[in-house]
Amino acid sequence: MADRASVILAALATLTMPGTALAAGQLPAATAARATPGGALSRADATPFPSSTLIVSAQWASGRYDPPANQWGDILPTVWGDDDSTYVMMDDGGVDAPKTGGLWRQSLARISGSPASISFHHVGNPFAPPPHTWGEIGGDMDRDDGPLGPYYSIGFTEAGGVFYATQQRNWNWSANSNFTGLVGIAYSTSHGRTWRFVNKPFPAPLGNLTFIVAGGKGGGPGPDGYLYAIGTEREFNASRLLLGRVRPGVANVTDPARWQWFAGSQQSASTSTPVWSPSVSTAVPVLQWSRHITYPQMTYDAPLHRYLLTFTYSYSSTPPAVWRGGAQLVFLESPTPWGPFSFVAGSREFGPSNGYGAGFPAQWISSHGQTLWLKWAANFSGCAKRLDCSGKYGFNLAKVTLRLASAPRAKRHTSVGHVVRRQRRLTRDAIRRDG
Repeated sequence: MADRASVILAALATLTMPGTALAAGQLPAATAARATPGGALSRADATPFPSSTLIVSAQWASGRYDPPANQWGDILPTVWGDDDSTYVMMDDGGVDAPKTGGLWRQSLARISGSPASISFHHVGNPFAPPPHTWGEIGGDMDRDDGPLGPYYSIGFTEAGGVFYATQQRNWNWSANSNFTGLVGIAYSTSHGRTWRFVNKPFPAPLGNLTFIVAGGKGGGPGPDGYLYAIGTEREFNASRLLLGRVRPGVANVTDPARWQWFAGSQQSASTSTPVWSPSVSTAVPVLQWSRHITYPQMTYDAPLHRYLLTFTYSYSSTPPAVWRGGAQLVFLESPTPWGPFSFVAGSREFGPSNGYGAGFPAQWISSHGQTLWLKWAANFSGCAKRLDCSGKYGFNLAKVTLRLASAPRAKRHTSVGHVVRRQRRLTRDAIRRDG
């Protein structure tokens, strides 16, 4: 079975590698914004989903910001901690590795500052385990290690002061094959400095099980008190999006027997009620689009009372073109985690070239819910000729602004409170219209 580290080393050659000298106390920060990522966000809807009647436009409000020079890696799920810090899990990379060319299978960092001026700080002991170069690993998967063991970690969340992170079974990455499940879900009661392993396996097709980002500090649970997570059957250009939920608490989150999976809806004259199953084998996709779903991430935009789903798809489903031949960003919204989903916007040749793991960190959503920051990784395997290859293999950032249908226009004498109340009323009305 092939591993991503061998191709990632080529991408790292364009970054400032660990071991680069910095002045005492100096922390690398995100660089200045570059060109707009992937061109304009377009409302041209080439998806099978209806256009949103609530969010009527999305636009880039900045260029792309490079990752800080001391950070690299991909997927990049973020958590707004109960200590008001931002944390990020990184696969195939890390922050300030104490060895030139060193990689962790996965590692954790704390982000300080706010977009677009952010800095990354390694969490935990950087020598436990120590990073290894690809040459040192020599193809031995058990030596491609991180604080969570020799596994990738795609899902990361916090609930009740406890961090949770998935431990993904190895799969045939080189052929873009189906996932093989989870070794388990680990947890930390020390904000990620140390981890505990429960080792209760989750079955296939789970692999990139990704927790939905709920709005609010220290909060993984959604408005109904459940932690929700989504996942697809393979890494790039999957076809089905599954949805699970679980009550917070270590005994619940780490035990697959405590999880429930969306299994369809019961229809009545005026309502649709979700049905939940204890077995992922009977799960029904909340969204289907043949060979079009890569690393989906979902965030609850609390001011808009809307779930924002982002994913990309590659223009080819066959390696190596699936990694480097160009991809498109898709941005959907829904009143619930199980849909119905509506199209907001898309961006061609996103990343640029092959951006993935795109998502909206909840802590960087404005108080009115219409200004957000999108983060993503790009170009872990380079990109094809004639494509813009400027996206970095790390924490890229760009600002996005949303416009709502019939957005209120505040007059000079209108109070802020009146505007907020009117905005909420319009949002509720739009949600009722959308079902």
